This record gives sequence, C-alpha cells and structure tokens, in this order.
Amino acid sequence: MSSSRRIRAIAIDQLLPGMYVVKLDIPWIDSPFIKHTRIIKNSSEVAMLQKAGVKMLVVDLEKGVHPESPSKKTPVSNLEADEIRSASSFEQKSTSKPNIDTPVQALEREMHKARLIRSQIQTAVSQLNARLDSNQTVSLEELQPLIDDTVESLERNNQALLNLVHLSRKSQKLVDHSFSVFCLALNVAVTQGLPEEDRSALGLAALLHDSGWLQLPLNLMGKRSHYTPTEQRLVCSHLDIGLKMLGATTLSERVLRLVREHHERCDGSGYPAGLKGRQLHPAAKILAVVDSYDECIHQLTDKPGMLPTNALRLLYKEAEQGKFDPEVVAAFISLLGIYPVTSAVRLDTGEKAVVEQVFADAHLEPIIRVFYDSKNKVLADPFVIDLREGNDPKRKITELIEPGDPKDDFERKLFSVFE
Repeated sequence: MSSSRRIRAIAIDQLLPGMYVVKLDIPWIDSPFIKHTRIIKNSSEVAMLQKAGVKMLVVDLEKGVHPESPSKKTPVSNLEADEIRSASSFEQKSTSKPNIDTPVQALEREMHKARLIRSQIQTAVSQLNARLDSNQTVSLEELQPLIDDTVESLERNNQALLNLVHLSRKSQKLVDHSFSVFCLALNVAVTQGLPEEDRSALGLAALLHDSGWLQLPLNLMGKRSHYTPTEQRLVCSHLDIGLKMLGATTLSERVLRLVREHHERCDGSGYPAGLKGRQLHPAAKILAVVDSYDECIHQLTDKPGMLPTNALRLLYKEAEQGKFDPEVVAAFISLLGIYPVTSAVRLDTGEKAVVEQVFADAHLEPIIRVFYDSKNKVLADPFVIDLREGNDPKRKITELIEPGDPKDDFERKLFSVFE
C-alpha cells in the first residue's frame, strides 16, 4: 500500500473504535490523550475527542479499521489487538471487586522509601558539594547505589518521588534542585528506555550539573528581579566553574559532556557552544528539559515561579519553536500529566483538591484528595477520589488554583499531603 493510500484524513464523525489515529487538528497539549498516535478503544474516546474540539484527524489504514469498511480490519499488532479487546471489557472490570493493592495504598507505601532516598541523596550531594568547594578529593562510589535505589523506586511507583520533587523549598536550594533534576531525569530515562550506561551517566550529571553555583553568590539563585548584564555573565559562568571543579574528579567523559551540554538548546540558542540537534547527546536533551522545568516551578532564575502546568505549557511551546527535543518534552508531559502531582485544582462541583497521582492513559482524570467542600468550607476529614471511576457525583477538574492564595486556600490546605 502506498503512503498516500495508507494515511487518510477523515472527519471526526467518521471516527470509529479500532481506527489508528496519527494526527489531530488541535494542539497536542489540548488533547484528552497524552499521545496523538493511538488506537481508539471505544466510543467514549471518540466523544472525548469531539468534546476537545477535534473536527478533522488523520488515521493509518494499515494499523486499524478502514473508514469505508469498519467491520473489515487490516492487520494490527498483537498489542493493538489486545488493546481493542480489553476496551470492550473495561466497564465490566470497573464493577468487579477492586484489587487489595489500590493505587492509593501503593503510593502510601512507596512514600516512606522515597523520603529515605531523598534524605540519602541530600546528604550525599551536600557532602560532595562541600568537598568540591574546598578542592578535596571526591569519591563518587556512593552515588551509584543511590541511582539504583531511585530507579527501583520509580519502577515500583514513580508518583512517590514526583510528590517530593514538587514540594515547596525553604532552604538548600542547590541541593534540592539537584535532587529534583536527578529524579525527573531518571524518570524520563526509564520510560524512554535509555541504555543503562547513559542512564547512570545522566544520574551523576543531574546530581552535579550545577556544582559551579557553589562559587557564585547564592542570592543570584532565585533572584526576584531581572539579572543585570554583569549578573547574567556570572550566572552563565557557573558552567565553566563547575566543569573545572569536576575535571579533578574521576567522572567519565560522558558525564562531563552531559554537564557541559545541559544549557545547550536544539536550535543552537543555548550555551556555551551553541550546539544544535544531533550534536547533543540524547541524555543531555533530557537533562536540559527537566532542569528548565525545575527552575521554572521553583523560581531558581530571575523569572517568576510558575505552576507546574504552566511550566509544561512553556516547555511544549519552546519544543514547537525548536529549543527542546519534542519527543523528550512529550515523554515528560506524559509522565507528569496535564495536572502534575501536588497541583491544586477546582472541580466542577466547586470543591477544591490536591492531585496525588496521575495516569498516562487518563491524564485529565487523576487521583485527588478533596480539602474544601462545594461551599468553600474546610473538610475535617479530607477524602480521596479516583476521577477515572464513576463517582457520584461524577466530578471533573475545571481549573488550576494557586495553593495558599487567601481567596481560594484561606486555610492553606492545598499543599502536598505527604509532607
């Protein structure tokens, strides 16, 4: 089958379960699904696309149902066939007896391990920074077990560490930033199937990428006014300073390369070398995205802090402009969801809640904990709701709100429930 016959543009009212969608006519971030390229499982998913404003879309005829012959399907992969079959039994599963190990229980168990990992990483990075700052010999052997422990935690339940990444910070900006970038980078690396050597190198680079800040005025990190030209030059110099400090360690050239490239951009607009696209190491593209995200949400530069969702929208826009790798940004948004964990949200019922867990296949329907009722009263006993389930009433998120805002959060309840 030729390419022109294989790919077909159709109207939304022609879309049927079993068709394989490869493109929509709405911005990717406005789609109800993380991935535009997907097989449509049921009529509910068609309705979700209609509600999102989709008018036209493109389908792949080789991978799904043919528009003119919905009963006659072209061959699909075993995985896709399984997806179609499982879709028909989804509603039956929702009425069956729930698993003993619910998502909420799994997260609560993993939080204890995640806090321990965070404490160990913070201690290790603080000690390493102290040695680097005083030109002492640095041993990196203790870091590899931390990388392994983190990967294992992410594979068990990646929501636990994501909750800790999004907590507000009161001190240790540099150490906390290293921890967050480390967790986020490894999270993307695991989902992207990065080779183990690159993954380990990325973990080390994430922990040490901003070491040069140790010899700069730390009041520049998170300055609440624009950098002067002199301050901007100082901030950029942290990279050269850090590479000089790390050059005296036993770090591999691969790790040093990732540190060197974490402020480069795919369009050549970054520094220090103005590298582009394929000149950049794939792991460096991951490090660049997660570093920029954490700087945005925790106000680590001279720009105002952002809500996580707004930071993701900015990354998406900059990926469209060519600054970041679109595949890395897409994977990152898929991990965090449109409403990342710890986001404060308002529901269509008027209730206000905090997002606790997100799901790649239902990113508009996270697990939330409700703290304010529909009359804006604080609940004595906050309760958890999985928005994927048929709750009564059926709730949906209408907007993000600023946690701690006197108007919406007068009791300051809408912060992470795990800290």
